Amino acid sequence: MPSKEDAYLKVMGRLKDGVDSIEKSQLKSCDKTIYQLKNLLKTGMLHLETLFRKWLSAVSNPVDVNTMLNSNSELLSAASMKQLSQLSTYIASSEKEIGYSVDFTKPYIEIRSAFLQRSLHPLSQSVQLSEKHQGISYEKGSSEFLKYTECYTKMLESEYKFAEQIMGNEQRRAAAIRGSILPATTEYVAAGKQLNAIAKRLNYTETTFVFDIIEKFDRECVQYLDEIAQIVPLNEVQDMMNSFKLTVLRNFYEFMEDIRGRKEVNPQINLSSDGTVHEMTSNTLNYFKRLYIWRDTVEPLLILVGDGGWNSLPSPQVMAEAARVHVGESALGAALLQKFFVDALDQMTVALQLKARGYKKPTLATLFLLNNYNHILRQIRSPPLNAIFDDGSEMKFGKLVKKQLDAYQESWKPCVENLMDVTYVRGGAINKAMGNQERQLIKERFKNFNTEFEEISRAQQTYAIPDTELRNQVIRDVKNVLVPMYGRFLDKYQGTDFTKNPAKYIRYDKERVDKMISHLFEPTA
Repeated sequence: MPSKEDAYLKVMGRLKDGVDSIEKSQLKSCDKTIYQLKNLLKTGMLHLETLFRKWLSAVSNPVDVNTMLNSNSELLSAASMKQLSQLSTYIASSEKEIGYSVDFTKPYIEIRSAFLQRSLHPLSQSVQLSEKHQGISYEKGSSEFLKYTECYTKMLESEYKFAEQIMGNEQRRAAAIRGSILPATTEYVAAGKQLNAIAKRLNYTETTFVFDIIEKFDRECVQYLDEIAQIVPLNEVQDMMNSFKLTVLRNFYEFMEDIRGRKEVNPQINLSSDGTVHEMTSNTLNYFKRLYIWRDTVEPLLILVGDGGWNSLPSPQVMAEAARVHVGESALGAALLQKFFVDALDQMTVALQLKARGYKKPTLATLFLLNNYNHILRQIRSPPLNAIFDDGSEMKFGKLVKKQLDAYQESWKPCVENLMDVTYVRGGAINKAMGNQERQLIKERFKNFNTEFEEISRAQQTYAIPDTELRNQVIRDVKNVLVPMYGRFLDKYQGTDFTKNPAKYIRYDKERVDKMISHLFEPTA
């Protein structure tokens, strides 16, 4: 403590000693002197109160974000804390002796609340101005509200320790802390509510930032804030975080509703003309991946609603149980996450089948289902989703893919049927001198094959199989059946007298057929 203040306190001490000595004499003639000395002491105490305000103001200048984040709860120097602690202790211990009560709770609240609010206000503004939280491309840790939450928690922690050293009286200390943090807390909660209001307006695919906020709070802040809440109620902060969690639970419900197509007037609109993977399929699987990344936050929320709870709109009352569920992995949470994903895929399978009916051409509907089922199968076989889905899901979609592959092969049946053997045999040998009926039959077979093959080739060049491996498999399967059959049919009949104009009926050699099949699903071919 500076020497002049130290000297001042020594003088105050001598005045107190003087009053004590005179009062012990119990002389009536000394009453006036005692009264004057006590008034002088009261005046001195008022000066000390002013000094306390001055010193408190001197250590209550706003701090920047880096100072808050790196403070480790020590925002003041040891010397400054010692001065204030000594002064407040002296004032508190002198109240009873001097008979003058100095309650510096009010100046404490006035000065420290302004300090906290001015320090944290720039973070509130940055949250309001930032758009980092919006969109499906949100990067983990980029929300400005995360920094705001960390700084708010650190400042509360620092303020509590600060008040503990300054104010010895527990009741006054609790009142001082409550008053000092109130404006900053109100602004912090308002910023959180505003952000949650934005999240509620966004599509569930664009609200990943909410998981980040919940994780940050539950992992790093809630334990300390719960400790402070034993002294100073922070219900509004917990209510705000519960609102974020309720938004996520509502997103789960909206996600399931989207898959079921209940928001669509006509589920068969917006189908691609080439039968490629539907946007719903891609969005669903990408949403799965985001939920998996945030599974430590998602799983406790699923525990709150229970098995199948994602199929109904959650009520605010469900958050009454939030305190019993903590962030982190658990066997129950992992089981519910898997059940949620499997349930969503089951619903999506039904939705895809319904959408496929919107295609007028059966082959295009088959390719649409093939593309979507294959995309799902590949995704659930690959990281990270393979950690969630078991062999049962993989087997199910493997069978669905196989069923559509077989159905697609059936689409070539008109071509194949025209290549069935119609050899006219007499005496165990091919009769090259055919009758009119036999010649006409072979002409029809070549003609019909050409028509069917050209129509299929032309149409399916505009169809899509975006997965290269699947496309190669489909083409290979067609070639394995069609090319050998066409080759045999061609070899048998191109040397016969079924026509005087072979070029009219034999438009393709075997290699040309093979090449044209290779160009299926290539719009630019």
